[in-house]
Amino acid sequence: MPERCSSDRERCARCARRVPWVTFFGNVGLTLYKGTVGIIGGSNALVADAVHSFTDIIGTTVILLSCRVSERPPDESHPYGHGKAEFLSAAFIYVVLTFLATALFVGGLVVILRWELHAPNIVTLLGAGISVYANLMMHKFGVCAGTRNNSPALLANAFENRADAISSVAVVIGIALGIYVHPICDSLAAMGVGVIIFSNCVVQLREALNGLLDRALPEKIVRRIVTVADSHEGVERVAFVKTRAVGAKYWVDLGITIRAGSAMAEAEAIAAELRRDLMTRSKHFATVEVIVLPEGAAA
Repeated sequence: MPERCSSDRERCARCARRVPWVTFFGNVGLTLYKGTVGIIGGSNALVADAVHSFTDIIGTTVILLSCRVSERPPDESHPYGHGKAEFLSAAFIYVVLTFLATALFVGGLVVILRWELHAPNIVTLLGAGISVYANLMMHKFGVCAGTRNNSPALLANAFENRADAISSVAVVIGIALGIYVHPICDSLAAMGVGVIIFSNCVVQLREALNGLLDRALPEKIVRRIVTVADSHEGVERVAFVKTRAVGAKYWVDLGITIRAGSAMAEAEAIAAELRRDLMTRSKHFATVEVIVLPEGAAA
């Protein structure tokens, strides 16, 4: 858990504040472009993809608001901070996308059942291709910022861009088949967009809900905490490690035992040194509480 230099942290923080705005304006442009080209070119799949980009605008707006809330420091009413605002916003995005996916699937199915089929114009292929490239770039930018800042909301937003890129690939294939094989392929592509969004949202929604339910940190981080504690002089044993993720921040309660007969001052010094060591190893630790237990205490 190496600590990056302060200038690197500041650069990552600035990037995190910039990402939602880049995504917001990028999706506004894609929504208008794909919607216009899809309607003029007669492609149900591209219009469905434009609707997907429109929901990204809604999601990014929620991200902007939630990030502002999550940055607030802890207070008397929220002693663990406001980080769960990010999990709430992520869950909101996935719920909205789940309903959207269902609507896209049903819409494509209705067009097929009514047999209102026509081949799209070849210009719609360009619209879908541009969407793939633009969303991949926004996804790459968002993943970098979300990972470096440990932000569930930014990662959720990046996932939206990846899902949009994947759906745009399906749209490219569907439009091409609709032009050169049969018009039904365009509507099938619109339904495929709905299936892709729905299946991915189920997985991501589960992750967001786990964050709201105070899920523990990943096992590799817990093992690293234990390894660091065991390496400290005076620590006999790690009795327990309790962790929780609150938005982008980690909260850790660590129980240790020390040599029998150690003075209280020595116990406090060992606990304080261990706390400082862990806090300097990652910027994501909000609080590390080290509790010294009597020798022989149960794990």
